[in-house]
Amino acid sequence: MFGSIYTALAGMNAYSQGLNVVSNNVANLNTPGFKVSDPLFRELVYRQIQSSEGSGGGLRPQGAGVEAGAAGIVFTPGDLRDTGNALDVAIDGNGFFVVEQEDGEYRYTRAGQLTFNDDGILVERSGGDKVLFSTAESSNGSFDINDSRVAPPTATRTVTLAGTLARTGTSPTYELPNVTVYDPAGVALPLRVRATRDSADPLRWVVEILGPANAVLGSGTVVFNANGTPVQDANSFTIAAPATGGETFDVTFDFGSANTYSGVTSPATSTSSGLNVVRQDGMQTGSLTRTAFDEQGNLQLTYSNGQTRSVGKLVLAHVDNPEQLQVLGNGMFAVKGGFQPRLGSAMAGGMGRIVGQRVEMSNVDLTRQFTDLIILQRGYQASSQVSSVANELIQTLLAMDAQR
Repeated sequence: MFGSIYTALAGMNAYSQGLNVVSNNVANLNTPGFKVSDPLFRELVYRQIQSSEGSGGGLRPQGAGVEAGAAGIVFTPGDLRDTGNALDVAIDGNGFFVVEQEDGEYRYTRAGQLTFNDDGILVERSGGDKVLFSTAESSNGSFDINDSRVAPPTATRTVTLAGTLARTGTSPTYELPNVTVYDPAGVALPLRVRATRDSADPLRWVVEILGPANAVLGSGTVVFNANGTPVQDANSFTIAAPATGGETFDVTFDFGSANTYSGVTSPATSTSSGLNVVRQDGMQTGSLTRTAFDEQGNLQLTYSNGQTRSVGKLVLAHVDNPEQLQVLGNGMFAVKGGFQPRLGSAMAGGMGRIVGQRVEMSNVDLTRQFTDLIILQRGYQASSQVSSVANELIQTLLAMDAQR
């Protein structure tokens, strides 16, 4: 009977530890990246006793109850929740984000709540650890946004035009105002395009580029085929535009690919002219306006001048056997026994894709946790009842002994 009490006590201790596991799961229902734990139990045997059954006899185990083993981690993915935060990311599929602690050790997590710290380093928000990032300079390093907050200016090299220069009509001259180009310092330079039709050849136009104070900065001749398309080697020309500081920079005016209708044309029936700028490749100095991650984990930076740059990508870790991971808390895992996950990038080598502006929530199934809670409660009550019955039997036995 005393053995029954100890066995019942072992059951109550085990179910109490199982209750701790379930309560921790429920408490982390809304914790990003949290992975649910399953309470595990195992039988206790403390000795072998001689069996009198059958002719051969033999040994049989004497049970000593149950104990709670190490809880098993379930790595099924959680739901992805929209956050609207440009630096929040989730992994749709296999893989873990990798962070580097101050001691240089790597930790692994599914909680992709990222931010830039006060020093401009991309870090995991809750712990402040550096996020492992691949750039042109380092395949497994960190990312500093300070070097990318401003996009440098770019001088205009080509102005691409489209539209019509009339082959007939009473007006042989056309002027396109407000053509803006940028010098190497990013300073805007307003220009005008003035085109004049040759009086002897309506397929030939002299085009002048006018700068401030109507100064002619350069000119060229544009010639069209009979079908109205530009002639090869007569569809563009280059001028020297004034830059800040007294220097000049070359700008090419492109009237479209030769023998095609992709740019400026001169149809036989055209009577009025009209040109427009399709694009010019210069840019002013730009300030950072937006950050975003694409499906491959590339960090895309957008600037106020319209420029977009990809500065690197997130490094992911692929773990072949999740049992090699040890729970550290705060959504972090470490590897056991010198095992090293394989590092790579999203959508490569078995890794999942990156989903921006979302985080992976916990994979806690509340219905199952409540079911486990009821089972643990009943197990605890049953073990407690066994202890009570054994105690009553002992009390009865002691009372009978006292009456002898």
